[in-house]
Amino acid sequence: MSRFAFALDQATNDLFLTGDGNLATVTDAEAVGQHARQRLQTYEREWFLDTTAGVPWLDQILGKGYDPALAEAVVKAEILETDGVTEIEGFSVSFERGSRRLHIKSIEVMTIYQEVVAI
Repeated sequence: MSRFAFALDQATNDLFLTGDGNLATVTDAEAVGQHARQRLQTYEREWFLDTTAGVPWLDQILGKGYDPALAEAVVKAEILETDGVTEIEGFSVSFERGSRRLHIKSIEVMTIYQEVVAI
């Protein structure tokens, strides 16, 4: 079964058009990677149709006391719950205390298509 999604520009998260004016699409492993990326960019309680969807960025990760083990566990759990992701192949993040920002440097996942994709 093939997966399909409209392509998003990774810099702006906007849909983009092909040269002939149609919406660009991604399929299979690339679609799985894009879905995982979208899940990480969604804050818990952000989507009114399912307030349990998304990462608890404010409650568990970027709150008062940063716990790197908890942050890693929460982010990895969200990735592994993505349909089509079979395992995490690479994971590199850092935390900037001054601005309280978690920087995802790189994450690579294996997909059901036996392809590794960066998210």
